[in-house]
Amino acid sequence: MTTSDIQNQIDTSKAISNYTVPTVDTIGTQFLMKKFLTVNHSPLLIGAAGCGKTQITKGLLNDLTSTGEEYLQQAINFNYYTDSLLLQQILEQNLEKKAGRTYAPLGKYKLIYFIDDLNMPMLDNFETQSAIALVRQHKDYEHWYDRSKLTLKDIKNTLYVAAMNPTAGSFVVNPRLQRHFWLCAIQFPEQSSLNIIFSTFLQKHFHKFKNTVQELVAPVIKSTLSVHNDVGTNYKKTATNFHYEFNVRHLTNVFQGLLQARLDVIKEPDNLVRLWNHEIERIYGDRLVNAEDLKKFRANTFDSSKKAFPRTNMQNYYRDKDPEPLVFANFVASLDDKLYD
Repeated sequence: MTTSDIQNQIDTSKAISNYTVPTVDTIGTQFLMKKFLTVNHSPLLIGAAGCGKTQITKGLLNDLTSTGEEYLQQAINFNYYTDSLLLQQILEQNLEKKAGRTYAPLGKYKLIYFIDDLNMPMLDNFETQSAIALVRQHKDYEHWYDRSKLTLKDIKNTLYVAAMNPTAGSFVVNPRLQRHFWLCAIQFPEQSSLNIIFSTFLQKHFHKFKNTVQELVAPVIKSTLSVHNDVGTNYKKTATNFHYEFNVRHLTNVFQGLLQARLDVIKEPDNLVRLWNHEIERIYGDRLVNAEDLKKFRANTFDSSKKAFPRTNMQNYYRDKDPEPLVFANFVASLDDKLYD
């Protein structure tokens, strides 16, 4: 599926995370994952938070299940309290009893379980994660036990896809489970890939706006990426500022805010520039913990705004004494009409 095909399908009133825009990175990773799944071998994507592991996997599974001929999918999010009992109940939701003690998905389908945050469950007193032990038992023997009757259940026609962040949770998973997976390291998307992804959404959303507003799409994307890189460079995570970690999710939130723009509000380029400045401060500025950091951030944002949008004067919103408020909200018109203004 090409970028133009995705753009035709996009409904910008929905979350950006509902769509996967094809780039060189996503296409290559999904191609390899698909090849492994066709030979019943499970991929495990490993990467830091916000690098796109979940989005790549969802895009692949949606593509595989879109025809409805061979595969079904079920997403499972592990957390600290996920144990084997809870996991088994979830895994059995889309299974039906076949002959004897055999259980499998409906008809002749193959069910793909997508386990996100594979390494998140807590370690018990024996340093074991019971949820992971259940998955290992299934991968080793293709069965698990009925919890009430204590009889075996043979589980057929199922596959696993998983993702994990090696800097969170228990950092590693049981090697006896890991040996069943093909491991793939996922890096943060390159600037060119990010530009393709976000321009796809913004061009679709703003194509009915005035030409002068549409012309700002490219500068908005470029300046947003620039601010994101500056924030990642200037504000490092420390013991007191442990939440100073900025990734693609924060970028996505900025553009998600821009996609709330409506024709009856964003009538001129200046309106869009003001909205961009608001979203940048909402996502990045609001995470800063002291006045010094915020002042430095606002100065850098003002410089970026002047370079990217020289025709718009934002001086009043960034002056030191009595700056004019720059606030967008959904309740400006009324509580019923969700007008972001």
